[in-house]
Amino acid sequence: MAPSTSTAIVPFDPAPMRLVLTPAGYRVACYAVPLDQFPVDFFADPDGRWTYEGLAEAAGFAMDQGVAIGVLSRDHFGHPEGSAIVTLNAESRPYVAVVECPIAYTFADPAERTLPATALDRDCG
Repeated sequence: MAPSTSTAIVPFDPAPMRLVLTPAGYRVACYAVPLDQFPVDFFADPDGRWTYEGLAEAAGFAMDQGVAIGVLSRDHFGHPEGSAIVTLNAESRPYVAVVECPIAYTFADPAERTLPATALDRDCG
């Protein structure tokens, strides 16, 4: 078999210009790249616990700036599918924030919220 003679450049993921872990638990990575570099679905909701205002604030935008929020439709740049994509509705500002939200969960049965006292006394060794 002959070796490949392809001259195509292998693209590397861009480095985020800002990485933040907010007090609310959002992991935020901001990129100075055009939105078309992300597989985003603006008709879906992000995974986890969030509000539109919280996502905009985590990305560094005010809601009155024309914020658009979508979802990564597949894993991308090391971020999991379902992460929020937050950007401005402005072609002149190629700035995209990927926000990984804390996982939301609930108990199946309200009685499962606390362990019985005997469970706390068990020796696990």
